This record gives sequence, structure tokens and C-alpha cells, in this order.
Amino acid sequence: MNKFKDIKIAVAGTGYVGLSIATLLSQYHQVKAVDVIPEKVEKLNNRVSPIQDDYIEKYLAEKPLNLVATLDGKDAYKDADFVVIAAPTNYDPVKNYFDTSRVEEVIDLVLEVNPDAVMVIKSTIPVGYTRNLY
Repeated sequence: MNKFKDIKIAVAGTGYVGLSIATLLSQYHQVKAVDVIPEKVEKLNNRVSPIQDDYIEKYLAEKPLNLVATLDGKDAYKDADFVVIAAPTNYDPVKNYFDTSRVEEVIDLVLEVNPDAVMVIKSTIPVGYTRNLY
């Protein structure tokens, strides 16, 4: 792993959770934010928040951040020391079910391109989910 100041972090998902994490960590580390929506990636690369949040808007406008947004997960994950997974997991109360397919897609891609990366799941997941993946 790199020295503390040289840590490379990828954040999968740029909703409230992912973008908050990416913004804060990019003050001190190199961060690549991954999303599947081209408009969100373009806005972030132009230092415009794709979501309504006063702090994120302020940080993007005023702070020197080491933050790049991309649509290319493979590229973002291949050199990352840490991958923060903040992908959506929509909950269906009728079925009592979390859709964890997006989380699993990220995990599979990280394992394919960088099996040594430490993955941190910040998405909402059911109890015992990570144990079942293991």
C-alpha cells in the first residue's frame, strides 16, 4: 500500500453518500468518482454538484480537491488502494428485499481488475450480506 498521503481511492456511486465521501477524501487523497450517468460525471469534472447539498457545492466551488469523475470503473479501480462502494440498493418493502445487484457488479469488477484493493461497502445492505459474499 502507498504512503498515507499517496493513497488512491475510488468511489463507486455519486449520490449523497458517495459524493460526500469522495469530496471529503479528495482534500487529502487522489479520488476517482465513478458513475454510470454521463451528465453527473461531466458536472463533477466541471466542479458543479449534480445533487443539491450546500456543503458539497461549496467544497467543489472553493476547495482544492484531487477529484476526478469517470464512467470507466475499470480504470478507476485498477490502481486504487481502497474502493468505497456507494451504489444504490433499492428496497422493496412488499418483498422485504434489497436489490444488491449494483453492489455486486462493482465487487466483481474490482476483483477482476484489482483483487488487492480494500473494498468498503457504504451502500445499505441486509444484515449478513457481506458474510454471504465471503
